[in-house]
Amino acid sequence: MKKFSISDIENLTGIKAHTIRVWEQRYNFFTPKRTETNIRYYNDDDLCMFLNIATLNENGYKISKISQMDISEINNLVKYLKEDHYNVNVQVQMLSNSMLKMDEHEFDEILSGCITDMGVETTMGTIVFPFLRKVGFMWQVGTINPAHEHFAVYKIQEKLIREAAKFKKSDNNLSKRYLLFLPPSETHELGLLFAQYILKSNGHQTLYLGQNLPYDSLSEVAGYYEPDFALSVLTIANADDGLNETVNKLKESVGDIPLILAGNQISINEIPKRDNLILIKNIAEFTQIIEKLNLSIAS
Repeated sequence: MKKFSISDIENLTGIKAHTIRVWEQRYNFFTPKRTETNIRYYNDDDLCMFLNIATLNENGYKISKISQMDISEINNLVKYLKEDHYNVNVQVQMLSNSMLKMDEHEFDEILSGCITDMGVETTMGTIVFPFLRKVGFMWQVGTINPAHEHFAVYKIQEKLIREAAKFKKSDNNLSKRYLLFLPPSETHELGLLFAQYILKSNGHQTLYLGQNLPYDSLSEVAGYYEPDFALSVLTIANADDGLNETVNKLKESVGDIPLILAGNQISINEIPKRDNLILIKNIAEFTQIIEKLNLSIAS
């Protein structure tokens, strides 16, 4: 069982160390354990309780009321809140809690519940992306370490792969062929996997080549696969090539094939217009463009 210092609890839950001490004295919430040298620490069960209390507190429950509940009441109330998949704040907090505990089963359960009620696209837009923005902030301020972020992103990617695999190859002759890839130095596949899901759900065919694809390999594959569109997601700034140079290399590699680019770098930067270049600022735009180009053929 892991030992957490009071500063660990502060970083993992957002509850200030001073507040924790006040709660201990005023409400007799916790009796911290002590090491042989009299340094206080908390265990896994304490962390779970702090996370549950933070969830209730952030959803309007006053600490004075929470302090009157026993453990089972707190757990049941959190469970009740968790079942409301349309409550964005609760679901983002619950995903954060399960990430901090690295609880795969709980993370899957939350994500699956949201998808069952709202579908993949709505879940990604209203729950997952706000959650990932929170994860990014937590990582920047040192609340979590890279392992937490890797855990969460992997679980979401795993879910997207499973959901996309449910769609069988379309026999519709209006189906388009998409070549999906990330260029050199790009390793963040989440956006690309989401794009694959959207395309497959709209009845299109995808050839998914993943991260860090060399330009010469891209050119070769584009030549013999002959896709109707090539699609990539640019998330990080390339230290070797500027953004415009990266776009130029991608355009050169795919030739006359229309190139769709999305991702954070596309959202925050202005890129000169080019023939056969479609820039996507956000997922909503991607869906709109599919409809605008009359590419949605799913029944």
